[in-house]
Amino acid sequence: MSSTSTHTPNFAKLNDSNYPTWSGEMAAWLRSANLWRLVNGKLPQPKLSGSPTAAEQTKLDTWEANAEKAAGQIYLMVEPDQRTHFAGVVDDPIKMWEQLAAVHLQKKPGARFNAYDDVFSIRKQPEESLQGLVNKVNAAMQHVKDLRPNDFDLTKLDEELTSMTMIRALPVEEYGAFTSTLLQRDILSKDVVT
Repeated sequence: MSSTSTHTPNFAKLNDSNYPTWSGEMAAWLRSANLWRLVNGKLPQPKLSGSPTAAEQTKLDTWEANAEKAAGQIYLMVEPDQRTHFAGVVDDPIKMWEQLAAVHLQKKPGARFNAYDDVFSIRKQPEESLQGLVNKVNAAMQHVKDLRPNDFDLTKLDEELTSMTMIRALPVEEYGAFTSTLLQRDILSKDVVT
């Protein structure tokens, strides 16, 4: 498997607002350390036979050592307030990664609403290059895509956009609590809003 170095990655630690960037950089670092296939579950833990051979034991020991490295690197690359998400899974890099995704990529209409709002709020800054603007738009759209459930289709998009438009049209002063409640729902449809 890997004879990874023990250096710590050189990018910002995960906080409450940088998951899309952090997850890409962390996955790239784990790939460079030959640990990504373990973390994403494509390299399962080896099973020992009834009478394990030395080769089987060595393979398992190597996998476990790499799992410890991956878990340690993931742990070190999140801010202390994010480590609460590792309760009970701190020794399992696969579950650590899945838990962070579950927390930061809540595939709910409200999260998508905010992501679309971010997309439509993007403006070219005076000092920004066109390529920088394109990169910003692409990153924002990738975040929108990451928030979609697997069964998301155009019909669901149309339904959500209709609902989001209705919600966005409501005055915040008068309907703020109502809209906040709607955006917390698992399903957002015109019937729910009206």
